[in-house]
Amino acid sequence: MSVSTLRRKRPELTANGAAQTANGWRIPVTALIALGLMDRTTDAHHESRHDSPVIPAMTAATTGAGDALTGELDALRVKLAEAEQRAAVAEAIAAERERIIQTQAMALRMLEATKAPTPAVPGAAAPAPTEGTATAPPAPDTTKDRPSKPVPLLRRLLSRL
Repeated sequence: MSVSTLRRKRPELTANGAAQTANGWRIPVTALIALGLMDRTTDAHHESRHDSPVIPAMTAATTGAGDALTGELDALRVKLAEAEQRAAVAEAIAAERERIIQTQAMALRMLEATKAPTPAVPGAAAPAPTEGTATAPPAPDTTKDRPSKPVPLLRRLLSRL
């Protein structure tokens, strides 16, 4: 905010706790909020926009009952913090699993798209293409290159490296 705005609001600022020191003016944030000079905050005296009414805090009649309630409240706050942390971890795991599922679905679609249609019976002719459709080139004969015994998956993967 500009210096001229602060100069114009000097009497209101001093009424709300601003003071001039040897190093300059010390203006508390509460004074700026009270005058509406901070855009993203509301005045402390401003009415709440919540539908629930404000209930004043109850004081315990005896010290022992108050201590017990305070201890229970602290325990509930700890449990709430733990539950919120578990929920955040669970959401992160769910998001990671969703990403993995999407990646695997995309890989499956890519694999299915590259497969050429094969005839159902060996030696039978492939169905004739209909008009206006492109035919895929015939797949190369790889039966000569295949070993007589299947190669384990790990060995096939490592041979590509």
